[in-house]
Amino acid sequence: MLSLRPTATKPRAVSQKQKGSNAQRDHPQDDHDEEEDLIEQLNRKLSNVTLNPPSAIPDEMNLSDISTMLPAFAQPLYNLLASGVREQQQLAMVRIRKYLSLQDVLPRIDNVLALECTHFFISFLNMSDCPDLQYETAWVVTNIAAGTTAQTERLVAAGILTPLIHNLRVSRCIHVQTQTIWALGNISGDGPPYRDLILRSGALEVILSLIEMCEDPSVAKDQKYMILRIAVWCVSNLCRGSGRCAPEWLQVSPAFPMLRRLMYIDDTEILADTCWAMCRILNGTHKMNLETVVIDHELCSRFVALLSEPHPTIQVPSLRSLINIASGPEHHTQLLIDANAIPVLGSLELLAHRNSTIRRDALLGISNITAGTADQVREVTVQDNGNVMSRVLEILKRGDIGGEDPEDGQETREEGGDWRVLREAAWVVSNATSVLDLEITGHLVYRLDLLPSIAQLVDPRKTRKAHYVLPALGLSHPALLTKLLDIVFNVLRCNEHHPKEEFMKIWVNDCEGGLILLELLKLSSGQSPNDTQLRYLDNNKMIPRPLQHLRFDLDETSSHAPSPSLNLGSSVKKRVETILENFFEFGPENDGFGPFFSERRPGPLGTRGRNGGHQQTMRADGYGSDEDFDEELEDDLDYHSKGGHYGKDSYYESSKSASHDVDFDIDDMEERVGKMNLA
Repeated sequence: MLSLRPTATKPRAVSQKQKGSNAQRDHPQDDHDEEEDLIEQLNRKLSNVTLNPPSAIPDEMNLSDISTMLPAFAQPLYNLLASGVREQQQLAMVRIRKYLSLQDVLPRIDNVLALECTHFFISFLNMSDCPDLQYETAWVVTNIAAGTTAQTERLVAAGILTPLIHNLRVSRCIHVQTQTIWALGNISGDGPPYRDLILRSGALEVILSLIEMCEDPSVAKDQKYMILRIAVWCVSNLCRGSGRCAPEWLQVSPAFPMLRRLMYIDDTEILADTCWAMCRILNGTHKMNLETVVIDHELCSRFVALLSEPHPTIQVPSLRSLINIASGPEHHTQLLIDANAIPVLGSLELLAHRNSTIRRDALLGISNITAGTADQVREVTVQDNGNVMSRVLEILKRGDIGGEDPEDGQETREEGGDWRVLREAAWVVSNATSVLDLEITGHLVYRLDLLPSIAQLVDPRKTRKAHYVLPALGLSHPALLTKLLDIVFNVLRCNEHHPKEEFMKIWVNDCEGGLILLELLKLSSGQSPNDTQLRYLDNNKMIPRPLQHLRFDLDETSSHAPSPSLNLGSSVKKRVETILENFFEFGPENDGFGPFFSERRPGPLGTRGRNGGHQQTMRADGYGSDEDFDEELEDDLDYHSKGGHYGKDSYYESSKSASHDVDFDIDDMEERVGKMNLA
């Protein structure tokens, strides 16, 4: 039996937090669109290439003849299948099985299907009095189903599922049952339609019974592990992408108690498949309130312990299971904290792992914890005994600190490392600052030097500060840039709630944040320079108004001209404008900076500015369904509908009071911003 490996991605979804998951951020999921990373894709379908079946069947043809059997001997082979003589039919199936066990299996599968012999396979599977023939046929079906989706479709369209499921239920031959399970696992790996057909047939219940039988001490150890390796892998495939609706949860959740017991098994293959199955079942379970899925301290502690395993096939699903647990309610997050997950997730072993997937997932787990309550965020920041947040900020300051596996061929990796790792680090900080807690934000700004680290990643100016370590990576990756701007917004908003603090002074004076934002606004504009409009807040009424007279410099050679090679997108523009509107109040009665530290005039929003209160983020569920995602489009969302602060408030819509128009251009604005000194 060739052991390859079982295949497996973060939508941000329901609750009040921006929590990530294995189904990637902010994107709807498709059951069949899965991230084909190497660890997972090899285990989606497995070919049975063992050439020694349990029963010795004579075959006068040697392997060199078998390799050229089709299409040269198609007619003689078909004649054997149609002979009606059991011995000849079994001999034909042995030859087909050996033929499909050789290399280059896909064209060989096509050659077998070209015989138009699938109806013979169905007939042989129904021969309950000939288990050897059933076994050989199930083996052939297994290897055909290990091929492409089109090849599997031909089997299913011919009706192969019915005899397979019947044999699974009634066969008394353990070899027939296990080979049937293998075939069903390959078929279910082709996507939700086939997976759901198998689940609706009740096959999972039979497979779980077979697994339970293996717990009997009378079962020989070698037979026990042979059954478990195939059965648990099949269960893992049946759980793939199941986090969608109640009926699907009810079909797969009965496997949870059995899988939980198997998490302590001493076999690496079985443990890896068990963890993948658990990861997939935990994908969004907190929304269903299923009695069979019990998340407690013992379970969390076991997953944390498994992160120390040297095998990525165990580390990755265990890590993603923790992410799925943390994407649930706060008491689930607290279970992880109590299980000592924070220092493990933030350890150098994970954050500097040679596998970038593990580095990203470790940061995603931390970001789910920082999307919790203020007390839970303090566990990662202020009360951080494992220097976790220091490592996260070091990633934003010096780049992705992991070392790629030389076998991955990462010689062309961009400066700063994997930008997706930086994006996850930005999510950690964005979630932590979103609670608008002065102690937390002050710790990040003053003790960990947060704002200069952000500024270097977003500063698009040609003349950058000499001490910047990294290039402006955000300009190449809008999904990263938008999240970095969210951090700036959160920090300045916390300053607004606590005027005695001086976060704004650090951003404007030390980081030259005003000039950076203006330059980003130019680059993110989808309009021509002549048509670009900005917004400002009237200093008296705090009313946003469009300014028709703000123009970009028309000189193409000017250092202020937008770069034609960059397209930062509307989400970046929306964020920059929001920060300028909230904290840079341009008008005729000031020098480019509004009365930020002075008492604001009472109005509908008081002195808090708009959107006062605790900015809630969203959490995403579904780590374990393994769906693919479009990372560049991550933040093209309606933030207002998600509880963020980039859409229009009802106050925006209702506030149409008159205010005086101001006539000045963007050069004037830039000059004022450049002269700002808030000391």
